[in-house]
Amino acid sequence: MAMTSLQPAAAPADQLSDLRIATVEAFRLKLPYKTAVAFRSVTESTGEYVILRLALADGTEGISEAVCRVSQSGDDAAMVAHQIEAFFRPMLVGADPMAQLALMRTVGKIKGCRAAKALIDLALWDLRGKILGQPVWRLLGGAAPEPIPLTWIAHGNAREAQVAEARRMVEERGYRGMKLKTWRRSAEDVRMVGEVRAALPDTLIYVDGNGSYTESEARTILSRVAEHNVAFIEEPCNFSDPTRQAALAAALPLALLGDQCCETLAAVATLLRLNAVGAVSVKLRRTAFTESLKIIALCEAAGVPVVIGTDSESRIGALARMHLRAAIPSLAPWPTETHFFDKLADDAFVGEFNFADGTLTPTDAPGFGAALDRRKLERYAF
Repeated sequence: MAMTSLQPAAAPADQLSDLRIATVEAFRLKLPYKTAVAFRSVTESTGEYVILRLALADGTEGISEAVCRVSQSGDDAAMVAHQIEAFFRPMLVGADPMAQLALMRTVGKIKGCRAAKALIDLALWDLRGKILGQPVWRLLGGAAPEPIPLTWIAHGNAREAQVAEARRMVEERGYRGMKLKTWRRSAEDVRMVGEVRAALPDTLIYVDGNGSYTESEARTILSRVAEHNVAFIEEPCNFSDPTRQAALAAALPLALLGDQCCETLAAVATLLRLNAVGAVSVKLRRTAFTESLKIIALCEAAGVPVVIGTDSESRIGALARMHLRAAIPSLAPWPTETHFFDKLADDAFVGEFNFADGTLTPTDAPGFGAALDRRKLERYAF
């Protein structure tokens, strides 16, 4: 049978290992939260997740995870799982997992499907580590990791509740950073930030407008959070074009942290060239490891800080982020937003999870150090 253009291309025999992907599985889960979480776009008591498992014939597996929230990403778990099964499974089965860049180039021939492609890239990193018997942080060239400080994100609309939550999570769980949602478009946001700063004088604080402010409001209202020793203002507005974003970034007294505007390497390159961001949030759901490493290097060359942002990850996704953070020295000054495992009531994780006093430390376990609990996969499947 003739090979289609979407199948893995043949390569010289001396460039191939004798390993082959034998199994591709996409699990759809609804994981419960400890309490309902109020995002700007939706309030949820459960979250939809897709877990991808790539396995060799001997059972060696690579796993990855993505949250699916339609109101934020435009896709749900059923859609992402379908993309994996229908589009990407035929490319992956029989492919050499060690030829990752060539395989991802083949996967890239399908347009869109960003979350599914990120799942594949992450699962291949995990699988490579397990094949080689090495943690991914070591494959990336990292030294033995120290405890990594984490940032808590205080969701919700009530000022008093956000202040109380921020204080509780630092005092009871030890979180080292605090991101506050500033959605009110009023001085109430500034007051809330001031109250959190008074309660947490030594905690790194930054704010996230989730695009709710107009440009004028961001200049005249939100910029006043600078009075309270805030590190960044994340996504204050929905900008019509990057030149307008650059103008606001120049006018703000704090670095503008780019999030939704930083979905690709090309987008980040444009924003850096225009000085439209003063910091960049890297999220593995959209740029996985391979593209995120390029973004981090680009930002390091430009002298722009990088924060590893949250994708509402469980312990499975949390460990992937810890390996990236542990390996790259330029990421060290900033706590990582990995915290959502602490908002989930349960997940499908099996392994060692070293969370203590607001920090998380990856181990020497191969890959990301995560395995799957089959009973939990069945319990939360939908």
